Amino acid sequence: MPNETFHVIDALEDLLDQERAAIMDGALEDIGRIASEKERVLERGELGAPDHKLLDRLRRKAARNQQLLAAAIRGVKAVTARLDMLRNGPSDMNTYDRDGQRTTLSSRQQGALHRRA
Repeated sequence: MPNETFHVIDALEDLLDQERAAIMDGALEDIGRIASEKERVLERGELGAPDHKLLDRLRRKAARNQQLLAAAIRGVKAVTARLDMLRNGPSDMNTYDRDGQRTTLSSRQQGALHRRA
């Protein structure tokens, strides 16, 4: 395997490790920079025919980071939804009585309660 291939794989592995650390630390602003660096390494470098074990290791790290990013996105969405609920109050809820008739329970009663600062 050419020396350039080792350099590219090592650089990608380092970047994948940096990406994982950024995700775990919540430094999501670093992810874009790292993605750009990964693209540059792939564009500049010559992979040739690397060892399958090395490629599998890179693939596992990339898959791990993808799962971590997906979890981070779910977390951000959950926090956003929770903040929205706290800001605007809970939404209406539909229930059904024993006859199967739907009833909407509104959490916002007109004029009944006033929130004070």
